Amino acid sequence: MRKRPMIDTEVFYLTLPTPDADHAISLTEYLNQHGIMAQREDTHMVVCAFTEPTKTSIVHTLRKTWEMFWENSDSTLFGLPVYYKP
Repeated sequence: MRKRPMIDTEVFYLTLPTPDADHAISLTEYLNQHGIMAQREDTHMVVCAFTEPTKTSIVHTLRKTWEMFWENSDSTLFGLPVYYKP
């Protein structure tokens, strides 16, 4: 009888705390739109699951760009860009 080779897949989790539920929803959507599978846990946490631990650096970069996105568009009108006319 021939044994099947064992395929082990390690799963890594990265938990990102946010100040409130609106931030968590926005960050989750932003990460998902950029190809990172994320889901909201509790009301203030976003959790990402990986099979490659090197992807955590991508998440940290996306989180920094999301912070700029949040400050300049998503925070005022949730989900809609804000245009300022001087």
